[in-house]
Amino acid sequence: MDGTMKIETAAMVTPYADTGVVGATTFEAEEIAEILKTLNEEGLDFHVHTVGERSSRVVLDGVEMARKELGDNFRVKVTCAHLWIQDDADLERFKKLGVTANYTPVWHSGTIGGNPIEFWSVLLGEERAAKMYRSKTLWDTGALVTFSSDDVAYGDFSTWSPYYGMEVGMTRHVSEKTKAPDEQRTVKAFPPLDERMSIEELLLGYTINGAKQLGIEASKGSIEAGKDADFLVFENDLLTAEPAGFSYNLPTDVYSGGKKVN
Repeated sequence: MDGTMKIETAAMVTPYADTGVVGATTFEAEEIAEILKTLNEEGLDFHVHTVGERSSRVVLDGVEMARKELGDNFRVKVTCAHLWIQDDADLERFKKLGVTANYTPVWHSGTIGGNPIEFWSVLLGEERAAKMYRSKTLWDTGALVTFSSDDVAYGDFSTWSPYYGMEVGMTRHVSEKTKAPDEQRTVKAFPPLDERMSIEELLLGYTINGAKQLGIEASKGSIEAGKDADFLVFENDLLTAEPAGFSYNLPTDVYSGGKKVN
């Protein structure tokens, strides 16, 4: 739907503080509604890149239009991915419209090393820079929130790790204890601190909530009779492990279809 905030191509409601530009969306709300109606006919879902506050708003507006027209016949699973910044007016709309909010928690330290708040304050102004990556706020509305990784670099697989994502999701900080590239280390936790997630929330977001996003919750996402019995065994109890250094956790055993495969 839009570009990235670092080069100011992500679509914004309020202009960037340093240049006054607002970025652009690929589609407008009416076009999103038409796309969703076509996907609905074909039995397909919609997963869309939405970094800036206006890009997710336009998707939500399009979903609202399509739902109004199709009513109970609307079946498309809609996911807005990334959500670096969101306007306050749109936070409650995800649950109301049944739109999934997908985050990449490794970004929740500010996406760059050092003191990211200084960088983002130039682009967004101090107030908006201190309100990025509001996954906890979305979670508390009752919306379906999921976690994954879109931070992939060839030759360096550390940023792909869900355990790295869980650590940063809990701390919003890449400390000396974090299993991470040195250039990603930050001097302190990235605001707002009340957006830090609990390990229970992160585990649900990476498992059963992700299965619901993909429509495979009948067979995946939790350990229940009749499901596929894909699960991991850890030496440490993830629910009581220290957040700082959580990224060093690795499974000792891997089961697929109930059979040990490692």
